[in-house]
Amino acid sequence: MKRVKEAVKNYFIPHAENDYKPHVLRARTVAFVCMVALVAESAFVFSAKYIIPQSKLFGIVEANALVDETNQSRVANDLPGLQVSAALQEAAQEKANDMASKGYFAHTSPQGLTPWYWFEQVGYNFDYAGENLAVNFSDSQDVTTAWMNSPEHRANILSTDYTQIGIATAQGIYNGEPTTYVVEEFGTPAPASAPVAFVNTASAATAPATPTPAPAPTKKPVPITKPAPVATVPVVVAMQSSSDANVQQDFVAVKSASAEATPAQPTSSTAPSVGTTAASAPAPAAQSNLIQTIFSDPKTVANDFYLFLMAVFLLALVLNIFINIRVQYPRLIAGGLLVIVVAGLCIILNQNIGFLHTVIL
Repeated sequence: MKRVKEAVKNYFIPHAENDYKPHVLRARTVAFVCMVALVAESAFVFSAKYIIPQSKLFGIVEANALVDETNQSRVANDLPGLQVSAALQEAAQEKANDMASKGYFAHTSPQGLTPWYWFEQVGYNFDYAGENLAVNFSDSQDVTTAWMNSPEHRANILSTDYTQIGIATAQGIYNGEPTTYVVEEFGTPAPASAPVAFVNTASAATAPATPTPAPAPTKKPVPITKPAPVATVPVVVAMQSSSDANVQQDFVAVKSASAEATPAQPTSSTAPSVGTTAASAPAPAAQSNLIQTIFSDPKTVANDFYLFLMAVFLLALVLNIFINIRVQYPRLIAGGLLVIVVAGLCIILNQNIGFLHTVIL
């Protein structure tokens, strides 16, 4: 303990034994810290540009972290968290894989398949459904921030119509660069009923749903058979236009035709019942642990490291200047300020890298 106190005194407190020159502000220490900061920043930039977009492990970790961050945003707005649905995760994965394999980024595929096509593929009949997309992000917190800063995507995240969520990622090429595609699917399952065959083309979305004609009366008894799928066009609740001229329609949220006539019922065992507030409703279990959370937010970790350096050297400068104000060494003050400036520039660079060429839909 005595050695620790002596070390702290020599490194931070100006006194006669260290010639009133705290070790932390000396040229050798300043040079070493600046070198560490620059090496760390170079590693972060390289990983954000080349390693993370091609890492399957990061994609899995990011999906888990995004579920947690989405639910945190809902809880912060007095809403119950969403339960993870295996079917929605599968639908999100299929959509992410399709975008990655074909190199497009849109709610509607080049073949005209709308978001709910993937819901049908996994057998998820819904009353309400929504989709958020992101590409070119290297930090899960940046994805959540971008979505929450967009009115349409924020409305999806905070919608009371949804009870379930599924998020998936896929690595691919977009605009000639390796990237991670992120797909966030929302849904509320429809009550068990006759299967529904959704019309999955974008052009059909603007056409009114055509009721199925009643069968002609017959004299003979009609045998009981399994109900045939009823073709229907989901009603667009919210839609965001894309800046890409090749994308005609980008759907953000839809509801099934049956949901208009049938009030939404709680479909999850953890959904709040009548008289139960969101705050008292049980929160969904976290999808990621502490280690996964750290790896899913590399920019946050890097910025926290630079903030720590800034705080340490700011403290050292204050102690150096005010403990013995009559004895000052301009080089020591300049060295401390240099570390603070270098760390601050790294944070600014990280902020710009985090949103460079990023896109959400």
